[in-house]
Amino acid sequence: MNKNTAISKAILFTYRFGNNIYYNIKLLPIRKILLLIYKILDFIIVKIIGGAELPAKAKIGSNLYLPHGGRGVVIHPNSVIGNNVIIYHQATIGSDKTGNDGAPTIGNNVFIGVGAKVLGSIQISDDVKIGANSVVLKDIPKNSTAVGIPAKIINHIL
Repeated sequence: MNKNTAISKAILFTYRFGNNIYYNIKLLPIRKILLLIYKILDFIIVKIIGGAELPAKAKIGSNLYLPHGGRGVVIHPNSVIGNNVIIYHQATIGSDKTGNDGAPTIGNNVFIGVGAKVLGSIQISDDVKIGANSVVLKDIPKNSTAVGIPAKIINHIL
């Protein structure tokens, strides 16, 4: 296992630990202790070592893959991410800061390239590819490839 894979696995373990506490632990004294442990792990592993932000409140499906150890990946706490998603380094999944605090919903089997920005209360459907450094501000339909600033669909398979 290389260094980046180990960092990525540690980041995802920390996220899953915090997510489980956030959504499943109801007994307040235990929840407070576990959240403190999570916050310490999050600060050390995710923020300092990984240079990323994966808040426990975000809803992320199985098999998220963060190549390059998740460096610079930022995910909004209200984001919903499906299964089998690949998010490359320096990608942002967040709010568009237009007054609403909406965050993207990302489907299954989605590829998000290096430095891509997916912003606002938008829907990225299943089997979508988002090119490097693209800025996605609108919904992307299933089986599409989106690139550019702002992102435009260049390939759509029905």
